[in-house]
Amino acid sequence: GATPQSTNALDRWILARLNDVVGRVTKALEDSDAYAATLAVEGLLDDLTNWYVRRSRRRFWKSEHDADKNTAYATLYHILVKLGGLLAPFTPFVSEVMYQNLVREVHPDAHGSVHHCLWPKVDAAAQDESIVGQMVLARAVASLGLGARGSANIKVRQPLAKAYVHAGGWSGIMGPEVQEIVQDELNVKEIEFVEQEDALVSYRLVPDGRKLGPRLGSLFPKVRSALAGMDLPSVVQATRSGESVSLEVEGQEVEVAPDELIVHTESPEGLAVASDRGITVAIDAVITPELRDEGLVRDLVRYVQTLRKDVDYDLDQRIAVGLFGLSDEARGAVERFRDYLTAETLATDVLLEDDGQDWDGRTEEKLAGDRVELAVRAA
Repeated sequence: GATPQSTNALDRWILARLNDVVGRVTKALEDSDAYAATLAVEGLLDDLTNWYVRRSRRRFWKSEHDADKNTAYATLYHILVKLGGLLAPFTPFVSEVMYQNLVREVHPDAHGSVHHCLWPKVDAAAQDESIVGQMVLARAVASLGLGARGSANIKVRQPLAKAYVHAGGWSGIMGPEVQEIVQDELNVKEIEFVEQEDALVSYRLVPDGRKLGPRLGSLFPKVRSALAGMDLPSVVQATRSGESVSLEVEGQEVEVAPDELIVHTESPEGLAVASDRGITVAIDAVITPELRDEGLVRDLVRYVQTLRKDVDYDLDQRIAVGLFGLSDEARGAVERFRDYLTAETLATDVLLEDDGQDWDGRTEEKLAGDRVELAVRAA
């Protein structure tokens, strides 16, 4: 069928990725290169499952944006049908099951088998290099940002104020909608692009004397000063990519292997930093009282959502929530973020003291080291 029309960045991106892969797979098969074709499909499957579907989960089940929800379903359906056709030569039986379930169940007058259908065609109108490039950067920033949070032992549910990004030639090409996706993924309030990497991290390179000393002899003491005159970020990037570095020492060219250099990194206090392939992401690791309160409530929301599933409520079931044994700090957090708590859990009422009535489910959890009791019942 025709490519769905959508203004959503995730939809536009995955549709562009699909049509790019259709073109690459078609060319690879025309060249009898099945391996290149399968690699292209593998990358698309990773994008589809680990980014598109995961980042669109709220769109699939939240009921307040019906038009956006319908577009998300239409996009996913289109992707799966076209992907099934693309997979037919590689996985004939799986793609046939997909076709029968997705197409024949809905359109009984369609071709009897996926193997009777024409080969998928590229929709040039759906191709969009800009959104694909933005999302490549978005996924890289998200991955590094999560790594930086992990290095600072800050769980993802704890909101933070800001992430700083140095992305070299990438800077400035991430549109507002894509930026919001990354902010949500990293659970930060704001992303700021910075031009100079040394605002986030500084490098110090030390030649490894145990390895270079015996090899270079009298030239070794000159290596440190030769390194000091080079562009350190580019040298660090090269060594982390496994490339050797050429130095000029007393008129001689010396090749230094990556394992012969020791990289020391230093960051301003309060920042957790991760770098890879020319991109550096620094997370502001300072947790203000308000951010801490929001983190506590996010934990409570997760516990209530788990309890909703255990009780087997319908997705749209309105409930009353009991939160018992909260510390004064947690009570204050609930009051401050009550609207968020009720909206996320579909709660019509939040009780901080047990009213003695029956509950459909109860559980105990830890909240900032304290034991708290949670309860739910149908409203």
